Amino acid sequence: MQADREGGWLAAFYFLYFCALGAFMPYWGPWLHAQGQSPLAIGILTAAVQFSKVLAPNLWGWLAHFWGSRRIVPWAALITAAGFLALGLAHGNFSALLLITLTFSFFWAATLPLVDATTMDWAQRCGAAYGRIRLWGSLGFIALSLGMGGLLAHWGMTAFLPGIAIFLVAAWGASRYLPYGTLPDANAPRPRLSGTLRQVSLWFFLLAGLLEQASHGAYYAFYSIYAEQHGLGSAAIGMLWGFAVLCEVAFFWWGDRLIRRLGVSLVFTGAFVLTALRWGVIAWWPGLVWIILVQSLHAASYAAFHLAAVHWVSGRFPGALRARGMALYASVVYGLGGGLGALGAGWTWAHWGGQNTFAAASALALFGGVFLIQALRPAPTLEKEAD
Repeated sequence: MQADREGGWLAAFYFLYFCALGAFMPYWGPWLHAQGQSPLAIGILTAAVQFSKVLAPNLWGWLAHFWGSRRIVPWAALITAAGFLALGLAHGNFSALLLITLTFSFFWAATLPLVDATTMDWAQRCGAAYGRIRLWGSLGFIALSLGMGGLLAHWGMTAFLPGIAIFLVAAWGASRYLPYGTLPDANAPRPRLSGTLRQVSLWFFLLAGLLEQASHGAYYAFYSIYAEQHGLGSAAIGMLWGFAVLCEVAFFWWGDRLIRRLGVSLVFTGAFVLTALRWGVIAWWPGLVWIILVQSLHAASYAAFHLAAVHWVSGRFPGALRARGMALYASVVYGLGGGLGALGAGWTWAHWGGQNTFAAASALALFGGVFLIQALRPAPTLEKEAD
């Protein structure tokens, strides 16, 4: 059946893309350290990856509006893989590493928002669930965040670049068969983005999402260190990370059904409240039992938030505008929000300590909820404008 085949290619792309990401995130810093980079240099190179998500998705979303995602995603995936391999040619030179990192990050940031838009279009056409396709990305992340450790233990850091590039090349292969929409007609009038951008609720939504994702900066940068300070060993910490992503997978499996039953607004609101609760419990009750329990809230702070956001954005950016809407969401919420959150968490950790850092993250998520309330107010029906 064609729909099953198309869904299989989408699931394969997510799995392979997040395999590469799951191998990259935990070991990028150690690989840079093995290349002789200082802590400051590692911070700059890590921030370069994060902040590339601010500009790049918007540019690629704009180009997809005219060229179609079919002409962009496969090339971007292939250049990303080549960029990873090119990092080995820098031989530890910081300037070369920075230039190559900016290049591969720029193309890597192109793929996921455009594929998300493609998946939502396909899901609506086929009556399928976005979450049940997207969960394969989470499974890929688990597989390689654990598996890459064993690979590096056997082969050393020399396996880092080719190990990731293999999955990126495979993702390129899968991207060639994704169910993209029809190519834009150069002579047809195109819907404008300006009407949507004038809506105040959109900017409340983006600000709320930015704050919610910024609150994760403490978790991604310092959770493992914080857990170690409270008596957990590395094996236990690894299991806690894996448990959190398994809870994320479970929500992606059932989340679309839950959104249909409860509505986007209620799921969104619950995600923000539970995110604040998660960071608050970690701050004030960091014992093992509570930490295990609140790790299950990753299903809310990431999976429920992202799934509700994708549905919300898809409703505000219909048809030909969807790729640009997803790109705007990715750049502001994950690019800018993630980058500012990481920087802010570093500052608060250095000046306020671990407990107050997670307390601040909890307050940040609650503050984001204030803007979310404004964003979820009913909006007037959008009228498509022609150029």
